[in-house]
Amino acid sequence: MAWKIFILERKRSAEMKDKLKALLKLFKKKNKSLRVASVEMLLKKGFSAENLAREFVRINEEVWREITNEKYIWTLKKVISQFAICPHLIYCVFEDEEIVGTLSSICLTENDLKRNKSWLEKTADGFLTTHKEDGNIGFGVDLSVTRKASKKASDRLVLTAILISGIGKGIKSIYLGARIPSFHKHSTMNVEEYVYGKKKNGKPLDPELYFYLKNGFEIVEIIPEYMDDPDSLNYGVLLRWNNPLYKITITFPFLKAIIRLVGKALFIRTPTNLISH
Repeated sequence: MAWKIFILERKRSAEMKDKLKALLKLFKKKNKSLRVASVEMLLKKGFSAENLAREFVRINEEVWREITNEKYIWTLKKVISQFAICPHLIYCVFEDEEIVGTLSSICLTENDLKRNKSWLEKTADGFLTTHKEDGNIGFGVDLSVTRKASKKASDRLVLTAILISGIGKGIKSIYLGARIPSFHKHSTMNVEEYVYGKKKNGKPLDPELYFYLKNGFEIVEIIPEYMDDPDSLNYGVLLRWNNPLYKITITFPFLKAIIRLVGKALFIRTPTNLISH
């Protein structure tokens, strides 16, 4: 029994090192032209909530309008609701003083996650009223990045959210529902073969899965009818990123504040002349 425990602890230690390496790898990919800001900080600086919300709607429409159903697209009413409920869990990335990407997330309990399967159920139709501030897991609601954005914009948004809203908040795990947009090209395969399949170079068959898996996420389950998405044949893949510092921050709670401060110092940059009063 002691030997099994030793092997398990070594495995956990190796997984922790892998996740921290993934974070450090993202940290090295700096792009000085990119600036990430939280909605909470922008609103405190006096930026117009309505103008900022319109930018979120613009980005979301540009990315998702041709991909999925109208009911998944942000509206001004939905985004204003999101800003009121959890502005500290919502981010945008600027490039040359223009918003080119957004990331929205909420906190849930594990029971919430298991009970609500579809994206609409998890997010209350995008209004985010399902958010629970004391929930011990995070759920990635949306990641929208325009085609004109630098390749590092998505990485920067994800890294910032993981550091500040994940590790810095003491979240146990971060979950998200990923699309598998190339599945319709492989419809002769069953969904399990496609999701777990690999190319000759060892990368996942689906490019969107690859983006998250390379950043330390792991596959939890395949969800049929996750959302209306013809390219993914309506499937979604629930992914999980386990916080490697969770137990440490539980033991030493003050570390969470330090991590948030470091994350904000490294990645949060407020633009000076966009979406002002």
